[in-house]
Parts: sequence; structure tokens; C-alpha cells
Amino acid sequence: MHPHFPNGQTFSRRDFLRRAGMGIGSLAFLDLLSREARAAGNPLAAAVTHHAPRAKAVISLFMHGGPSQVDTFDPKPLLAKYAGQTLPASFANLNLEFTKTSTAKVLASKRTFKKCGNSGLEMSDIFEHLPRVADELAVVRSCYHTEFNHAPALYMAHSGTRLMGRPSLGAWAMYGLGSASENLPGYVVMRDGPLKGGPTTYGSGFLPAIYSATELRMTGAPILYLDKPDTMGADDQRRVLDFSQQLNRQYLAAQNDDSHLAARIAAYELAYRMQSAAPEAVDLSKEPDSVKSLYGLDHDVTRPFGTQCLNARRLVERGVRFVQLYHGGGGDGWDTHGGNDSKHVRNGRQVDKPIAGLIADLKARGLLESTLIIWGGEFGRTPTSEGSDGRDHSPYGYSVWMAGGGIKGGTVFGATDDFGFKAVENPVQVRDLHATILHLLGLQHDKLTYYFQGLQQRLTQVDGESRVIKEILA
Repeated sequence: MHPHFPNGQTFSRRDFLRRAGMGIGSLAFLDLLSREARAAGNPLAAAVTHHAPRAKAVISLFMHGGPSQVDTFDPKPLLAKYAGQTLPASFANLNLEFTKTSTAKVLASKRTFKKCGNSGLEMSDIFEHLPRVADELAVVRSCYHTEFNHAPALYMAHSGTRLMGRPSLGAWAMYGLGSASENLPGYVVMRDGPLKGGPTTYGSGFLPAIYSATELRMTGAPILYLDKPDTMGADDQRRVLDFSQQLNRQYLAAQNDDSHLAARIAAYELAYRMQSAAPEAVDLSKEPDSVKSLYGLDHDVTRPFGTQCLNARRLVERGVRFVQLYHGGGGDGWDTHGGNDSKHVRNGRQVDKPIAGLIADLKARGLLESTLIIWGGEFGRTPTSEGSDGRDHSPYGYSVWMAGGGIKGGTVFGATDDFGFKAVENPVQVRDLHATILHLLGLQHDKLTYYFQGLQQRLTQVDGESRVIKEILA
């Protein structure tokens, strides 16, 4: 029994014509719509903007585990003065889930900070190559939220809420803009291991399933189940697909709403086109050695994340709308409960050259102006010690930076207190970051809505206020 035809139900051609739209004229109209949708690469996308976009694509560089702001982009000289001592009394009543601030001892950063570029933007010495593109970065030092555990913090960073199963930023971007490529998915994820929040972290939630991410694997077949069987010719595969699509569309025409089936129909067609487009898009063999070296593909330490970054450039070059890269999955990553300094040095070496190479390469190709790059994790870390040399989770004040796509480079916005515990100057909540990203994509955050559970839902949530961070826009 076919799952879409329960109880052995079948349709005659007369039934199909009646249910699909009451006649040939409606079928012709539906065909025109489907052609237009296929041309856009996404049959359900709204594909509109509210104002002129500054960015056409997004590359998100997510540092899984939570980088320490005071060891990367937020220098705090006072940590050295108070090293090994308790915090001043004004910090004694901070409501931290894992750290008792009245007794915790200050942990000084072992990193040296220097002013970089013409702007004098400060960053630590775990980055050797990133200072060369410092004038492209806008660092927001005053990000904050309230989630101390990884999973809810990951959901917060991606979807604006601590709840599992809400649509991610990438899914919302796809919903608002659709795909710019007919032969590649509009939303691609690359990761180096499992996430503490699971795949729902970057999922489509209650949005139609068509807006889900496609995962690009770093080993083996880039996309699972894409290759056709060796025993099947191209014409045979097309005939099988046409027949199955015909049955699916017949069933879909009789339903009021079945977004999963609509997504499956679109996915089948996209997968067929991707059989030739996807392998070419991630074939790095044709890249010159100079470009591979720029991303660090010639060294074991930088090759894994460098491969992700180079693939990201190739994908946005071919019209992919949103590319999400993860570093630090599968192990402790940036989650430095012990060995904070050594792990930050290790992680910095792994991502520094690839990220600097990505920015330089996009700029050289004229793509940086239309590609927004975002760097950050799910939270920051405490300026106090956990054990002898670790730092605990802290969401009260941490750093995120953006580059390209309408961003004013060489900019620092907001500040944490003298120890780096809390955002105290121009605090930026996650929904402000999301509103700013959508704005740069040409979308107004309060107008990008989807009706669900009796509410017009949005990425920036229906409760509270959100604002675009205009101070970091070019």
C-alpha cells in the first residue's frame, strides 16, 4: 500500500482533474506557478525583500562551546591585577548557575592583546592572520542572554529562544528570500562533529520543511544518498522520478496542507539537479595551490576548518543563500572548563588562517560587499577560574563580530564591565543581532512572520523589543 494512498485509494484522471483545480485551465496556471517556483529553486519561499539588501548571502562561523571574550576580543587588564583574588563586593550577588561569584577567584588571561589595522581594533595573540583583516571586522562586545547550559544557549543563539524546535536564523532567511540557486540547496550546514543541541539547533522548526538545512559532509560522499545506482541510466532515473512526482502531486492536490510532502517533491527535483551541481561545487581540486594555501589546506592543523571555509566561498559564489559552519563539535571544542589557555591557543590556530583567508578571498573576488560573515559562540566564559585553569559558562557579556555585507569595519560596539563579566554599555541581546542580520538581507524583522499556534511568529519573537544595531552598519 502506498503511504499517500491509504486503504488502497486510487484516483482516476477525471478525479484528479476535479480535485487538482477543477479543470485544465487551473492545471495550466499551476504549471506556470511551478515553473516560476523551480526557477527560484524553492517552491514555497516568499522571495521578497522589504528594502534594498546590503547582503545577498550569509556565512556563519559558529564556535561551538563558547569562546572566552577576555582571551579573544575583549581585553581586561584588571584581571592581571586581581589574579587569584576574589572579585570586588559589587560582583558578589551575580546570579550565575555554576559559579559562586562571592568566592570565585579571578583568572588572568595569558594572552597578549594588540591593536590591529588602521582602526586599532584589539584582538589577542591567538590570532596571527586575522589582524591583517581587522579593518573589515565590527566587534560587538556587549552581547548577552540568560542561558547557562549549552543546548538552550545554542537554541537561543540560532533561533532567539531557549526552546527546542524553533526555526533557526538560516531557515528564516530561506523563508524570507528563497534560494538564489536552481541546482543547489539554499541553506547548507557543515560541522566537524555533533552539537550539544543536536540537529534541531539549525532546523526549520514550525516553518515548512522545505526550509531545512542540507548537511554537507566533510568525509565520504558530500551529500548522502545523492548518487544514482550504477545499474540505472540517466533516462531511467528521470522516468522513475517523473512517475513518483506525478503520484505525489496528485495526492498533494487533494490535501489542504502537507508541507512535508511539498518539501519532498521539491527535494526530489533538487536532488536530481544536484547530482551534477553539488560535486562540482565542492570539488576543490581545480582551486589553485595559492588559494588552498590561503585557507590553510596545506597544513594538517588548519585543513579541516579551511576546507569548510573554502567550500563556503564556492557555495555562496554559486548562489547558496546561507552557509553555517561549526568548529569545536565532537569534543570539548571552545568549552574550556579546564586548560582554558591551551585550548584557546589550539582552537585559534585551527580557525585563524582559514577565516582570514576567507575574508581576503571574498574581498579579492568582489564578494565581501554582498556576503555577511558572522563569528561567535553560544555564550562567553567567566573571568574567574574553574579549577586551576578553566573558565565556566557565562552568557551575561560576550563578543561576536561581523564583517562584509554592509558592516562598518574596524568598529567596536558596546562594552562589558572592567572584569568582562556583564554587558554594561549598549547591551545587545540575541534578537538584536538577528534583527540586524535580517536587515542587512533586506528583511524587516517584525514583518517577516509565519502564522503558528494562533500567533504571527517571528525570529525576533513576539514579546519584547528588538532593534537593528545601526552603529555597526556602513
